[in-house]
Amino acid sequence: MREVLKVESLSKVFFRKKGIFRKEPFYALRDVSFSLGEGEILGLVGESGSGKSTIAKIIVRLEKPTEGSVYLMGKEARSFGKEYTKYVSIVFQDPRTSLNPRMKVKDIISEPLEVHRVPNKEERVRDLLKKVHLSEELAQRKPEDLSGGQRQRVAIARALALNPKVVVADEPTASLDASVRVGILELFLNLKEDGISTLLITHDMRVIERVADRVGVLYGGRLFELGNKEEVLNSPMHPYTKFLLSSVPVKHPKDRKPVDLEEAPQSIPQKGCPFVPRCSEAKSECEYTLRRVRIDGRIVQCNLY
Repeated sequence: MREVLKVESLSKVFFRKKGIFRKEPFYALRDVSFSLGEGEILGLVGESGSGKSTIAKIIVRLEKPTEGSVYLMGKEARSFGKEYTKYVSIVFQDPRTSLNPRMKVKDIISEPLEVHRVPNKEERVRDLLKKVHLSEELAQRKPEDLSGGQRQRVAIARALALNPKVVVADEPTASLDASVRVGILELFLNLKEDGISTLLITHDMRVIERVADRVGVLYGGRLFELGNKEEVLNSPMHPYTKFLLSSVPVKHPKDRKPVDLEEAPQSIPQKGCPFVPRCSEAKSECEYTLRRVRIDGRIVQCNLY
């Protein structure tokens, strides 16, 4: 599979106030690396505060990394001009806030076409509406006149307007009813047929199970586990991955596999493993170091291996 996007040793530091005149660094990401193949769906899963959205913002150049780089088709992302937005687009979590309420659907979808001076905009808008399974008559409506699922389909159509190489989907189904989520996820599966790669960011393992090819597990700004979906879901290696899977609803209580997990707020330390306060298997070395290993093609950051 040809590599389209590569994230290499990505770290992001923010600074927060500590006292009147002092600031302390806060790591949102620490040394995160992964790649995305052509037509692949890579799922990044983790709870709030794990660094998922920070990765998304860096990839679409809404944030700059403190360390590390993002490469698109072998070229450093920051070396592109505005043409970068032709190759990489984003779908945000809540279309109510990401779509301009004053604009009609046809204008929302055609806005990227205007910016890049793409001809035949009306025809392209019709094609995009059809692609996301929306009727043409909706083009004259505004977002407030649409359902939540329809609004998200409009957001996906806008993201596809310029035939991107990569779509970053940041919790695209989180604000939708369960009955609507399946249809939205099917749209991302359809992108594979066009060779479009998707970075699917979510907190829901069920979303990963349905559409992802590979899965990366994030916690405290660290990528704890990365591998094929079947391997990670059926045989998790990191204690945090096991916990996430134990939280997924099961058909019968007897199928649940409880995981012993300490109650503690999520924190991102300057060194060592951020999962230490909650991990029942933590070693003394976990306080100051974190080992990265490759096991049968799977990458795991854990001192148990």
